[in-house]
Amino acid sequence: MTRRRFRASATLLPALLAAAPLSALPTMVRLGYPNCASCHIAPQGGGLLNAYGKGIDEAQSLRAGEYRPSGNPLVKALGWGGRITQDFRSVTLEQLSGGAGQPVLGLTRGRIMYRNATELGKGFRLSTVISAENKSAPRPALRYDLPVRPRAAYVGSALVSYRRGSHLEFSAGRDPLPNGINIPDQGLFVRSRNRMGYYDNPTQLKMFWWGKRYHINPYAFGPSGTEQRGQAESGGGGLAEFDLLGKGTTVVGMNLLHGRARFGRRTLIAPYVRLGFGKWGILAEHDITTRSAIQPAASRFRQSASLAQLFWAPREWLVAYFTGERLGVERPYREDLAAGKFELVARLASQVTVAIGARVQRNRLTGRYSQSVALQLAMKTVN
Repeated sequence: MTRRRFRASATLLPALLAAAPLSALPTMVRLGYPNCASCHIAPQGGGLLNAYGKGIDEAQSLRAGEYRPSGNPLVKALGWGGRITQDFRSVTLEQLSGGAGQPVLGLTRGRIMYRNATELGKGFRLSTVISAENKSAPRPALRYDLPVRPRAAYVGSALVSYRRGSHLEFSAGRDPLPNGINIPDQGLFVRSRNRMGYYDNPTQLKMFWWGKRYHINPYAFGPSGTEQRGQAESGGGGLAEFDLLGKGTTVVGMNLLHGRARFGRRTLIAPYVRLGFGKWGILAEHDITTRSAIQPAASRFRQSASLAQLFWAPREWLVAYFTGERLGVERPYREDLAAGKFELVARLASQVTVAIGARVQRNRLTGRYSQSVALQLAMKTVN
């Protein structure tokens, strides 16, 4: 561990700045893809790619080649004649973070994932994600909302799905909850403060219904069994979005959720937009969460989280991200945080992605700053 001191007045950055899988690409809205269903096997996105998605993935890399399925007989046999799509994925993060009066902390985090989607025929599919890591990265522990206790190895997703036709699918099992702009960074306020951290994978029953200009996703959820005592939450919600101009580049939507646990309740209203303009675009979301905490003390308060991200792709394989965030929490758990982040992501090949980023956060109540810099390498197998 490296130990030095930052000059800026700051506090140590929390561990929520964790390795985020470089997978889902909501920036594809700039090219006229209004949702994830075109490229991903699951319409929620963020998982394995279908054959079309693999072609896009390869074409948008520095190598800019053409995707060709493996001709290896062993690979074909393991793929059960094309019915099994699977890969191994690794994400490695090197990070330095700290603040004035605090030592700089160096962190190396590695995560390995096995992802599988098996087509059973007649529209049925089984899918799973199994992960292992050397260091965990739970979302912040709050007095009114404790995080899931992570494990060294865990099942992040286990679903059975049924697709009827080409635009309707039902899924049941453990999985991350749907969210609007679908940015994979779990450290962002709109995710970490809304129970959308890396280990938050509740049991769900959900429906996806989509078309050229719309995507509708109602869901009901219950505990995953990994929550801390009193934090097992059940509830329901729905996500709906619409492409205003019909060109796949002007998506507006709303995510609504209500959850109830023994120690508290929350109601989320989250409007969002995804806009694309050729080489650049904008992602924005504003979440308003009304919470009622029963323990440690009975209280009702509002939490708001805002995000605006400008992205620019000077090359198809190279994308720069400029992100601004704001978090506000009312008394008795008052918080007022603002943050900015820059990230540069390079897709060297369909198997290799490299990202470098820097983040600065200011506590507006104390005036203190905290900073971090990170280098991330993501690798996966492609068959």
